[in-house]
Amino acid sequence: MPVQAQGIIAKRKVPPSMSDISKLTRKLIETKIQPEEIIYLVQEMAALHEDGREPDWDSSLMILVKRHPGQPGKAHCIWERMRCLSEMAKDARMRGWTMNGPEEGCMLTSEAVFRATALCPLHAGDEEVRFDPDEFFSIVLSETPEEGRA
Repeated sequence: MPVQAQGIIAKRKVPPSMSDISKLTRKLIETKIQPEEIIYLVQEMAALHEDGREPDWDSSLMILVKRHPGQPGKAHCIWERMRCLSEMAKDARMRGWTMNGPEEGCMLTSEAVFRATALCPLHAGDEEVRFDPDEFFSIVLSETPEEGRA
């Protein structure tokens, strides 16, 4: 909407941060990630835990930056997908692909979940990208090996 400023009509500009968010969201949605990239991160986080360290979001970001030097967009996309996975973990349907681990707060998770984390399309939310839960669990199901398959 135009704004009157000292007798001159000027168009209101969108602050740079708002336009950057739109471009960043679009870039996140368009970046393709392979399941092996998600699985690599999960394995590295597990290795940190086995070494007696407490893996957290910061350590995951460091792993990604080292794995994808010069590709901050790819590292950010994988990190965002893992954040979206943490939201999916709250869904009751996740119980079909997880079980409690040997330690408090540890959850054993089927590889199909991590494959879906890479393959599920990201959608623009109000403030951040997200997975559509129905779409995510449909992909998890399709990535789950059938019983009895040779």
